Amino acid sequence: MFDSIFNMFYGALDSVFMPIIKNMHPAIAILLMAFVVSFIINLATKLLVNQERMAELKKEIQDFQVKARQAQKDPALMEQLQAEQQKMMASQMEMMKMSFKPMIYTWVPIIAIFAYLRHVYDYNGIIHLANSSWNGVVVELPVILSKILLVGPFHWIGGIFYKGGFGIVGDTALGWLGWYILCSMATSMILRKVMGIK
Repeated sequence: MFDSIFNMFYGALDSVFMPIIKNMHPAIAILLMAFVVSFIINLATKLLVNQERMAELKKEIQDFQVKARQAQKDPALMEQLQAEQQKMMASQMEMMKMSFKPMIYTWVPIIAIFAYLRHVYDYNGIIHLANSSWNGVVVELPVILSKILLVGPFHWIGGIFYKGGFGIVGDTALGWLGWYILCSMATSMILRKVMGIK
C-alpha cells in the first residue's frame, strides 16, 4: 500500500522536476530546488508573521540582554531586571510562537522535497541507477572552503550513523544532502534580505 503511495508521489514530482534533473548538473538542479523551498518558507514567514511586532520583540529582548550584562556589576539594576524578567519571558514565548507559525505550513513540503532528493540522488537512486559509476559527489569544494565548513568532521559524523551506500570520496566532496544544506542556507539568507523578513 505504501509503495503505491510513494510511487504516485515520486511520479508526480518526477513530472515536475525530472526535466530539470536530466538536463542540468546535479549541483545546479539541487541549487534550484533549494531556492524554491527557501522561497516557499520565506514567503510563508512573510505572510504569516507580523514583521513589525517581530522586530519590536527582538529589540526588547536585545535591550534586556544588554541590561543583563551591565547588571552583573550593578546590584540595583539586577533587582530592576528581575522585575522585568517575567515580561521578557512572555516576549520570548510570543516570538517563539510567531516563529513556529510558518513551520506548521512548510514542514510537510520540506520533508517531501528531502524524500524526493534522496529518491533521485542517493545510493540506488534514479541518477545512480542510470549511471552506476556515479560516486554520489555533487560538488567538489575548494580545500579552504571545505575546511571552513568542516566538511571532513561532518563526513566522519555521518559515517557513524550512515552505513552502506556511497563511500566518502574525500574531504572536499559534497553529496546531495551537504550541497542542499549549503545552498538552502545561502538562498534563505539572500531571500530574507530581499523580502525584508525580520
